Amino acid sequence: MLLTDPNDRIMQDSTWADGLRGIAALYVASSHIALCFGRQFTNPCCVEGETRTPWLFQRPFFRLIASGHSWVAVFFVLLGFVNALKPIKQARNGDSESALLGLSTASFRRSFRLVLPATVATIISWTLCQTGVYELARNSDAYWLYTNTPQPSEGLCSAFVDLVQSLMATWRFGPGNQYDQPQWALLYLLMGSIMAFFLLMATVQLTSVWRSVTLTLCLLWSWSWSNAMRDPMVGYTVIGGILLAEFSVSPLPAKLASLPLVSTVLSPALALLALLMMSFPGGNADSVPWSANLKYILSILFPSSLHFSFPRLSGSTGALILCIAILVSPQMRRALSVKPLRWLGKLSFPIYLLHGTFMRTVLAWFVFAGQPLEPFKLEKATEEDKANGRDTIYRYGQPGTVRILLGIILMTAVTLGASHFWANNFEPAFGKITAWAEGKMKRSSDGPMLNGGALRLNGGALSPRSGALSPRSPLDRPEKREG
Repeated sequence: MLLTDPNDRIMQDSTWADGLRGIAALYVASSHIALCFGRQFTNPCCVEGETRTPWLFQRPFFRLIASGHSWVAVFFVLLGFVNALKPIKQARNGDSESALLGLSTASFRRSFRLVLPATVATIISWTLCQTGVYELARNSDAYWLYTNTPQPSEGLCSAFVDLVQSLMATWRFGPGNQYDQPQWALLYLLMGSIMAFFLLMATVQLTSVWRSVTLTLCLLWSWSWSNAMRDPMVGYTVIGGILLAEFSVSPLPAKLASLPLVSTVLSPALALLALLMMSFPGGNADSVPWSANLKYILSILFPSSLHFSFPRLSGSTGALILCIAILVSPQMRRALSVKPLRWLGKLSFPIYLLHGTFMRTVLAWFVFAGQPLEPFKLEKATEEDKANGRDTIYRYGQPGTVRILLGIILMTAVTLGASHFWANNFEPAFGKITAWAEGKMKRSSDGPMLNGGALRLNGGALSPRSGALSPRSPLDRPEKREG
């Protein structure tokens, strides 16, 4: 059907997800920059025992530049939303067989498209570290840089051992990848992808109502998993994203958007509430009324098993509410679908993988080159260290604000340029490797598929009642499907 109303067209479009993903990638990078030069912004006010007015970027909304955990939650919501959109549309159109086949293929490809880029990014960072390129960053007075920059290995053999251990650390619980700290989230993204594919395969043949009921029960159940994993993000956000996809392909968003009060009042109000929740600080939440009250409300709304991490609980809930606000607002969808933001969304994963490397090179070189070494007291020095004079370390001191801002601008430009190059050159190569592996590992036939009352096999049809093979009908030719 041809849609002539611009609002109707935008309500059928999901490119807003690309724009939101690109914004989230920039905010994740900004949170790490804040940990370098504005560590005080991680708190909503002053340290314990001080009384003063909070700075601008300690206040709600403004302090989103330091709320990296909330923007990572956006990635998880969009993961569930985007991966579920096509199979749910196919299921609603009565083509659940194609949905199942597409899910089996997508689950295979997703693993490769996560592991291959992460491996290459780690090798690049490891090479720079071993050649001494990171030394200025490691000895600088920038918290995120000196805590996440390893020193070169003692020898060639040790270097290769460290590389293998870091490559493995990305995909298992425990100490993270020492050469690329932001990769901590990739394990959870992979878990979220697998969870999404299993849930979709289990529910794609249900009616939309019962699929929504089942997914809602799984979302509530995921709170128990979150407590066991000590992270209230993976199940909650991913399953929430799948539910949002179900909501998105229904007629409800368009009907709600046609109501003036929804698109002009309710949607902006939900977006502000979401950004407020995403502003929840990583620590010292009781120091100001807004975060203390938000913490109290969350403690009432959510079970006590989730109270171990209010920052991630609040950020995850805020990310879900933000996506709901966008879904019922043609104006927000249109704003997030502009070409610059879609381009940024295309670069979101390279930005996530590469920004740490450029912070430890371009940013550190520009900001700290030529700075004198200054003495700093160790934050966690023991009494023995103090007694023996080992509580002091020398680091390159931070220069003025103008030089830091120029360094951030330069690093951002280089990161965007390198991410564009990565997306245009590395990503196609990863796609070819994935396609080659799929061709080598996948069976020549698609295997049994449920269709009517029979299971299709290579040589004939297996009747579920008799269990006997019957000759294949000439009409049972395999159809072309999307890979």
